[in-house]
Amino acid sequence: MFVSPDKYFVRRETSKESVFEENYWKVTIDPDGMERKRADERDRILEDVKNDLAYINALPPGRILDVGCGIGFFLSGINDDWEKHGVEISKFAGEQAKKWAEIFIGPLHDAKYESDSFDVVVLMHVLEHLEDPVSIIKEINRVMKPGGKIVLGTPDFDCHLARHFGEHFRMLHDQTHISLFSNESVFRLLRDHGFEVEHVDYPFFETRHFTKENLMRLFDNTEMSPPFPGNIMTFYAHKL
Repeated sequence: MFVSPDKYFVRRETSKESVFEENYWKVTIDPDGMERKRADERDRILEDVKNDLAYINALPPGRILDVGCGIGFFLSGINDDWEKHGVEISKFAGEQAKKWAEIFIGPLHDAKYESDSFDVVVLMHVLEHLEDPVSIIKEINRVMKPGGKIVLGTPDFDCHLARHFGEHFRMLHDQTHISLFSNESVFRLLRDHGFEVEHVDYPFFETRHFTKENLMRLFDNTEMSPPFPGNIMTFYAHKL
């Protein structure tokens, strides 16, 4: 690992190439050894992001952009009063997402959106996959209207469980997690690039992961860490 020149994240070198085409959406193995098929998990994903959807749907409708929108499940939960747009590097996923929104397939910078053109930008569990996450934050700031909202979700790789479980921290299981942020470093990243943080959420107690079984797993840090408050953080901020 090495710290980025911007000192916002630690770069992790892995042996697995990050490929997000069709196979990524087929059967995968999660940190607990369970088979998952992301393409069939719309209801599960909408439940996981219900707080984020409620926040956005309570805002006055405008133009929303989901960066790294995958197959569009998040966008499908946004009220149709919104003008919905998405960016996705995977051609397979982007084509699937077109049923929910207007989708650009390719990197965000190549979309060449006009400056000050979006009321809300969503960046949910994308930052940790990017080789140059700082440039994405800069571009998001450019395309957002003054006062526009950003909803950014990413793991906290310096949370209590990350320190306690070390290499067994569950968010390290995904080998495409290459840019590792902390709570403090995301605050700095947003602050230094023209945003003011309004609130940070640490979803857990209202989710399916809040179980006695998961709490008991805290006592053995030689196995995979369980879901726990602080593993995931969601920042709500606005452009200054």
